[in-house]
Amino acid sequence: MKILWFPRLQFDIDKLHITTWREMCRELEKLGAEVKLAVVGRDEKNVLDRPYLRLPVIKMRFLRVFSFWTGGWFKFIVHYLKFRPDAVILDISSYLFSLPFVLWPRRKRVFLVDNRTPVHNTGSNKPTRLNRLAKFYTKLCYSYSKRMLDGMTVITGHYKRQVVEEYGFDGGNIAVWESGVDPEKFTLEKYRDAEKPVPFKDKFVLMQLSELSYNRGIFETVEALRIVDNDEIALVFLGDIAGRSGAREDLLRLIERLGLEKNVHLLPAVPHWEVPRYLSYADCAVLAYPQIEYWNNNNPIKLLEFLAMGKVTICTDMWTFRDVLGDRPCGVFIKDNRPETIAGAINLCYENREKLETWGKTGRETIQERFTWHQQATKLLGFIEELRAKRNL
Repeated sequence: MKILWFPRLQFDIDKLHITTWREMCRELEKLGAEVKLAVVGRDEKNVLDRPYLRLPVIKMRFLRVFSFWTGGWFKFIVHYLKFRPDAVILDISSYLFSLPFVLWPRRKRVFLVDNRTPVHNTGSNKPTRLNRLAKFYTKLCYSYSKRMLDGMTVITGHYKRQVVEEYGFDGGNIAVWESGVDPEKFTLEKYRDAEKPVPFKDKFVLMQLSELSYNRGIFETVEALRIVDNDEIALVFLGDIAGRSGAREDLLRLIERLGLEKNVHLLPAVPHWEVPRYLSYADCAVLAYPQIEYWNNNNPIKLLEFLAMGKVTICTDMWTFRDVLGDRPCGVFIKDNRPETIAGAINLCYENREKLETWGKTGRETIQERFTWHQQATKLLGFIEELRAKRNL
C-alpha cells in the first residue's frame, strides 16, 4: 500500500515531536506499506532519520502559514500525481490540499484527516477569543471532512467522543491510534549499571520529561518539593530548558526563592536515542498536569516511555492517565495538582522506594499489551483497509 502523508510537521518548531512520525513510518513500512512523508524545513540534525518530502516555508509570522498552504499544496499535487497513493493522510491544517482530487473518481483511493492535537484546545479551560475562533475553524474543517473525506483518526477515545457529539460524525468512520514506544529501546535492563550524574548521584530522583511551560504542573511540583523538605530527594527536568513565554525564568526565580538550587536540576533536551539512559536515573516519574481538557485529548509519549522503563509515575487522576494506567500500581494518582497533594504522593513513593521496581513492572506490561508503535501502525493500516473496502462496495 502506498501512503502519502502531509501533516503540518516542522523541523524548527516540532523538533521535540518528530518521534511519532519517525516511528510510525518505520513500523508501517515493516508492515509492507510505502510511505512518503512531507515535513517543513531541513532535517539538519537527522532527527527523522529517513527520506522525506521537504516543504519550503517563509519563517515569518502569518507568512509561515500562507507559504505552507501555497507551497505545500503545490508539492501535494505534484507528488499525488507522481506517487499515485492508495491512501492520503492530511491534518486539520492541510485538509484543503485534497481539493480537487476528492471530487474526482478515485476507486479505492482514500483520503483521511489525522488530528493528533485539537487546535481549539490550547491548554486552558478558559473560553478565550482564540479558543472560540479555533473551535469555529475546527467545525468548518470537520463539516468539510464529513462530506468530502473518507474518515478521520484521532489520538484518544475521549476526543473521538467529542467529535461524534459536537460535530455529528459517524463514529464508525473515526479510528483511534495512540502514542507509542519501542520497548526494545526503552528497557531498564540495558541501563541497570548506569550511574546517576554527580549532582543527584546519591539522591531519590523524581523526574519530569517535558518542555518548560505553565500548564504541566512544573511550578506546583517544585513547590511540593519545598513542602516535602527532604534533602534526600532531587527533582530533575529533562527537556526544553529554553521554555516558553518566560516559563524558564519564572521557574528559576521560584527555585531560588524556595532555596532549592541544590535539589532541582534542569537538563537540556537530548537526542531521542539517549532518552532511555536518562530515564533510568529516575526512581519515580512525576506528571502532575492540571485537570484540563487539553490533556484529556492527548496521550503523552513521555508517560509511555517512563512506563516502558518500569518507572512508577505520579499523575493527576483524569481520563488521559486512567485510560493508560487503569488501577495498576505503576500509577500513583493525585486528585488535583496542588503542591500539598503532590507532596503527599512524593512522600508515599519515597516511603515505599523499596517496592517501586515491583510496582513499575506492571507499567512495562501495559506498554507491551497496548502501546507499542507496531500496535499503533497496525491500527492505522487496518483502518485504511476498512475505508478502502467501503469505497469498493
